Amino acid sequence: MQEHITEKRKITLPAAKGISEKPPVKMDGGRVTFEQRLWKGGQALLRSLGPVALYLFLPALLMWAGMFLFGGRSAEAVIGRSGNFYNALGIVLTVFLLHKQSRKRGSSVWEESALECKGLAWKRMALLAVMGMGFAVFFSAVITIIPFPQSLMDSYRSSSEGLKNGADAGLAMISTAVLAPVAEEIVFRGYMLGRLLKGFGKKQAVWMSAVVFALCHVSLLWMAYACFMGLLLAWVSIREDNTAYSIALHIGFNLSVIPISCINRSKAWREAVFGSNVSIALLGGLMFFLAMAAFCRYRREEII
Repeated sequence: MQEHITEKRKITLPAAKGISEKPPVKMDGGRVTFEQRLWKGGQALLRSLGPVALYLFLPALLMWAGMFLFGGRSAEAVIGRSGNFYNALGIVLTVFLLHKQSRKRGSSVWEESALECKGLAWKRMALLAVMGMGFAVFFSAVITIIPFPQSLMDSYRSSSEGLKNGADAGLAMISTAVLAPVAEEIVFRGYMLGRLLKGFGKKQAVWMSAVVFALCHVSLLWMAYACFMGLLLAWVSIREDNTAYSIALHIGFNLSVIPISCINRSKAWREAVFGSNVSIALLGGLMFFLAMAAFCRYRREEII
């Protein structure tokens, strides 16, 4: 497993005692010039953005097609009634098209995204899921308590409105908790990070993938959270040499939306759990402690 993925990513992984911080300094028998390094890095960056563009724009293209096929409905009407369907369909088609492209290169989406499902350590997977859920609830508690400007709060809340209303709210939950984490890890920590590692040093590649991941979340509050999340996901992916583990962490992050949404549907539960800043702070503190305990336990787990 270690040798298989390492060969694809062209990098020595942490389990093999240290990651190379810079690309090789020799090329054709001489030292790599700044221009050569810039050219190589630019190529790696452009190649890494292809899967990201596909993931971002394919659901939108499907939604526009739906607007055209069903009588020219407005974008708001399509999003309100069927937006979750088009988003889920776009996610599935993105992975399918990436797989088709990989097959043309004599590979597969699983190989090029460093995703291996055999021999998984389920204890580490569970710790990562708990860590993700704990950090997600803590972050939600922080932004609820801190008096951010109303415009920031409105932008933040609009991203989860699809889970509260609409005919396909169940599909939205499946998409958010399962489909999106799998696809985003394949795209961002698989294809993107793997390609960036071929043109940049490890720290540069991790930060670049995290920043692009953050920018895709639009809202400033989500950007801040997604940048931290992107760094953590990239660290796990490289540490394990397998994006299956970053998927577990990402599912934990996103899975927190479901119980929060269910609690908000009941007035009694909402008052009991989120009725005051004190109760929210206590819940956030408890989940942060749980997340850090899972993180520390995960750090002690041996990577084989």
